[in-house]
Amino acid sequence: METNIREERRKIFRQELYILKEKGYVSEAIVEAVAKAHHTFHLDLINKEAEEQLKESEKKISVQKSVPKKPQKIKKALSQKEIRESNITWLLNIGVIFLLIGGLFVATSNWESMSSLMKSGSIGIVALLFFGIAGLSEKILHINKTAFAFIILGSLFLPIFILSLGWFGLLGPYLSITGDGRYILGALGSFIPIIDYVYFAKKLDSRLFVWFTYISLTSGFAFLLASLKLEIDLFYLGLMGFNAILIFIYHLVKKRKGLRLFTSEFVPYIQANLVICTLLMLFIYDNQIVYGFNLLLTAVIYLSMMYVSGRKEYHFIFSAMIVYGFYQVIEHSMLESVGPILYALAAFGFMFVPKAIKEEFSLDKVFQVTSAVVSGLAFIYISFEGILLRSGEPSLVLLIAYIIIAANFTYLSHHTPRAIFPYFSSFFLTVAIMEVLSFISLVIDFHFSLTLFFTGFLLFILFGILHLGAYLEIVRISSRDVGAVVMGFAILAAFVFQKWWELGVMLLLLVSCAYLLLKSEKRLHYKKAAEWILPSTFGLSIIAFGSEINAHSALYENDYGDTVNFAIGAILVLLSSFGWKQVKEKRLEHTSLFVSQILYTLAIGQSYVGSVNELWVQPLVLLIGVWMYSYLYKRIGTKWIPFLIGMATLLAYLTCVHALSMKIEINQMMNTLIATMSAVILLVICYLWRNKDQNLSSAFAWIGHILLPAVLGYTWLFDHDTAWVSFVIAIIAYAISARQAGDEWKIKLFLYGCFSSVFCVTSLGMDHLFDSLKRYYEFPITSIVLGLFWLAANPAYKKRTIYYLVPFSLFGLCCTLNAYPFGWGPYLTTSVYTIGVLFFLHKIKWNQFVIFPLFIAFIATVEVSFSDNLVLVEKMLLSGGIGILLVLVGQLIYRQLIELGKKPQEIKLDGYTVIAPLFFSFMYYFNDQSVWTDALPGLLISASIWMQRKRVPENYSVLVVMLGSLYLLQPYYSVVTDLDIPALWDREAMVLPLVVVVILIRVKLKDHYTSLTKPLEWAVLCAVAILLIQDGLASSTIYDAIILGSLSLLSLLAGMFLQIKSYFFIGSSVLLLNVFLQTRPYWGNMPWWGYLLIAGLILITVASTNEWNKQKIQKGETTFLMVLKEKIITKIRKWD
Repeated sequence: METNIREERRKIFRQELYILKEKGYVSEAIVEAVAKAHHTFHLDLINKEAEEQLKESEKKISVQKSVPKKPQKIKKALSQKEIRESNITWLLNIGVIFLLIGGLFVATSNWESMSSLMKSGSIGIVALLFFGIAGLSEKILHINKTAFAFIILGSLFLPIFILSLGWFGLLGPYLSITGDGRYILGALGSFIPIIDYVYFAKKLDSRLFVWFTYISLTSGFAFLLASLKLEIDLFYLGLMGFNAILIFIYHLVKKRKGLRLFTSEFVPYIQANLVICTLLMLFIYDNQIVYGFNLLLTAVIYLSMMYVSGRKEYHFIFSAMIVYGFYQVIEHSMLESVGPILYALAAFGFMFVPKAIKEEFSLDKVFQVTSAVVSGLAFIYISFEGILLRSGEPSLVLLIAYIIIAANFTYLSHHTPRAIFPYFSSFFLTVAIMEVLSFISLVIDFHFSLTLFFTGFLLFILFGILHLGAYLEIVRISSRDVGAVVMGFAILAAFVFQKWWELGVMLLLLVSCAYLLLKSEKRLHYKKAAEWILPSTFGLSIIAFGSEINAHSALYENDYGDTVNFAIGAILVLLSSFGWKQVKEKRLEHTSLFVSQILYTLAIGQSYVGSVNELWVQPLVLLIGVWMYSYLYKRIGTKWIPFLIGMATLLAYLTCVHALSMKIEINQMMNTLIATMSAVILLVICYLWRNKDQNLSSAFAWIGHILLPAVLGYTWLFDHDTAWVSFVIAIIAYAISARQAGDEWKIKLFLYGCFSSVFCVTSLGMDHLFDSLKRYYEFPITSIVLGLFWLAANPAYKKRTIYYLVPFSLFGLCCTLNAYPFGWGPYLTTSVYTIGVLFFLHKIKWNQFVIFPLFIAFIATVEVSFSDNLVLVEKMLLSGGIGILLVLVGQLIYRQLIELGKKPQEIKLDGYTVIAPLFFSFMYYFNDQSVWTDALPGLLISASIWMQRKRVPENYSVLVVMLGSLYLLQPYYSVVTDLDIPALWDREAMVLPLVVVVILIRVKLKDHYTSLTKPLEWAVLCAVAILLIQDGLASSTIYDAIILGSLSLLSLLAGMFLQIKSYFFIGSSVLLLNVFLQTRPYWGNMPWWGYLLIAGLILITVASTNEWNKQKIQKGETTFLMVLKEKIITKIRKWD
């Protein structure tokens, strides 16, 4: 308690020191020195107290040795005994539930047909059953937790049983739920169970039953008073008298040791009892005004309790009850008309509550926050009420309420260091100003956005800029911030509703606000923002006034429109930068220059998306734009500005050409040349400026080379007949650029652009000469040309050419697959192309990429097989022959399937052998109903896998052999499917080979990879068992039962003799399941509740047996079941 008081005093001292600094009584240096000294003093006090506590603890060491130390609360790990007791409890609970469901099914299934006596008797029997189970758990099984849970359930059923007597009318019409004695029934339901609660509270030493007793006592007395049909004030007086009597009795018996369990819980109970009494009064009676006064009275009681007990947390209840009480009294009385003022005053009144209680509580800050929260809620309520009831009409009452709330937050701002309170004050001042302007709008009608703007403008000027007194200085900064936000919303509203002249006026006034903010604001980031806002709002105001002209002149809008508005705004802002330069405002000069450039960029964009005269206005805007960007580059010289000059130059060229086309007709060849020359001109300018201005030259080069591919694509799509001219020019441009480039990546980029242009020229040429052959030969011819260049080039260009030629050829191979119909001509072309690419890849030693042309050759083989008139056998021989050829070629070229190297490019992969199984797999599609055609692909794949056993590391050769052997299952299944096997053995023939495979894996791997083989063994055996069981159930013959039983018995015996768990457990499980299924007619007709009874008895028996064993163990005895279990577990643990 002393620590909290000292902390509050420290905070009050720092708060007062802060106020002295704000009002100018002391300087900042003095404040820092005093604060530092006070902080040191505070730390010394803490250290001194720590030393005193250490001395006291040393004196009490002897006492502490005799007193056990309180253990630290940590999450305790359950012991084996506790886990076993928990399991027994769960078994017992589940068993009891099963017994209840099964045993009560007959009684509850016909509930409607039962008499009232039987219904109430059933509830009483359930309560007795719970008590009986509790006695069984406590006396016999010694499970106290379960006994306690069932005691609680039984105790809760007692009042339910008493109320059910009245519900079903067993006590007569007077003591029924709807009778005149219903409150006496409630009293009986509360008082009678008290005997049970008191008994178990003492027996179990349970606080829960103490609270049951107290709550039952309160509710019983309340129902007893209600039965007397008293007035509401006498009823409440009776409850308060009851509380007084309880307190008097508490003072008489609080020192008795026998009643300490009840007296220790009395203090928190009597506090909660006030709320319970209020709720009971609300439940029984319904008078809002009296209820409100009772709430206010209860709030005063809680304030008194806080004064007496020193518990500060009671202020939450006090505040809530005060607010709710005021609401009940005001809304249901004649005070409703001035409710907003009273709500605001009530919120303000919380500030003075701490004056009425002890100073050591230090609740000033708490009630300041409470006052702020209540003020906010009052504002929301009265504003919402004003909108609904007064339809937004101005109200003098609301104005006064807003001014009171604003004054409240201003007062809070002076008495608390929270920075948010001045903003709340400014916000409510805004609402008050807007309410005043609403009165003015009744005389002068103007748009809502203008009203909102003037609200923020007046707040900004009056309370943010002007000095209206020392007391209001604290809200100057917040008024500027809130006023700026309000003006921003007003400008947004005017823009949304297209009120252009209003928007222009707002923006011009905002220019003055920005200048005043720039001169009066001390926050750096706000000053920087004002430097940008001032020129921006000036330019936007010009645009807004121009938009007003657009709205009234169709001619101006069509020929000039927003394009000229933005351009004029940008030019005027640029001219204003000259003015700022004259008055030596360098920052404003700088920001005005940039804002003018941004606005003119928007003007250029608007010239393309808006309505404008394209003959002379648009070209003029673009030409002026080139000058604007050039002037900006001259002023600041930043590297990125030449890109704007280049873009403006390009757009000016295009707009001038477009204007010229409106007067002169342009043919297709000229159109192609004009498009191509747009990029060429930029590259020529780049070449001319390369020695004068490197930044400008680089920018034009970037734009030209980015534009050139786009132009080539445009001419390819829209000027296809004359596009060859563009690509010839592109070959020359890229070749020159490659020669001029100095960086390696640029050389490659331009060289590859030249290669791509060569391909396009080849394609266009073949399009004119050999249209039907173009799609087959354009890629191979281009690859040949590039290959010849590779042969003639120097080593550096050879290396660069490889990185283009290989991907291009692979892509070309893919494109040759698109021929339709894909006959022998395209197939042979693709094959020859593939051989050439493979030869080139081996030549440059790119062995990793061999697999790609081989895969494309496989796709080509698939296409020709489906599109040509070959018989099935010929298709199989073609696919199989190529697969065999690839396997043999791979064996000749590569010694190993995978040869690793120190570098990634030194890795060698036998792509021929990898692709060969695809050809073998493709043979599955050609089935001519012959047995050998089904088995041949699998045999070839298995053989190709077997051939790799010496081409892999020795550690993996056994896996290769296993994989080849496993794949033999496929031809086996294909042959078995075609053979006529009896239905009795069909499923066995399908699944038993899987068991053989598992045995083979176990034998081959021996003790290796047991973490994988054992789960695999279990999974396969389970799957086989499930499939065989499903087959037996589907046929339901004695022969299937015999076969299934024999196989499961064989598995059980094998598992037992070989000591393998999987075979033993799965075999025994299937054997038992087989017996269970064969005896289904004997147990299948039992009713479902019979199973519940059996399950419940079994669970209770198991729980009891476990408890019996536990008690035997505690006595040091050993049972026969325990000995047998240990022997079995020990032996099975040794199995594999």
